[in-house]
Amino acid sequence: TVYAADAGSSSDPLVSKSYVDDQIQSVLAKINSSSGSSSGSSDAAAFTPVEVKTGGTIIGGEGAEIILRSGKVVLNGNDTITDATTGQALTEGKALATNHLTIIPRGDGRGYKVTHNAWFLVKGSYTVK
Repeated sequence: TVYAADAGSSSDPLVSKSYVDDQIQSVLAKINSSSGSSSGSSDAAAFTPVEVKTGGTIIGGEGAEIILRSGKVVLNGNDTITDATTGQALTEGKALATNHLTIIPRGDGRGYKVTHNAWFLVKGSYTVK
């Protein structure tokens, strides 16, 4: 004899396979519909265009990726920034070539001083001063 007094109660709910499948499909539909939308805020998975005027500074957060698209800039900070395009370490005062991907290793104030109006593509956190 099998005794199942609690089967189907709130402590031991009984559901059908079709109900579970429907719930999974509902959740997947919500995930897929929200992943295609974008907002105006900075997204860690996408590059954001950022304009910085002459005399301004862009400071990258830890792990930020920055690409100079136009303008002229020099490294601002006492430590190095990695130029992933060439594999070199950029030092303070060195000019950054356009279209080079750079990575900010730490969020300690490293970034670029703009000497001529510049546009950047930035992925990750950053501050413009």
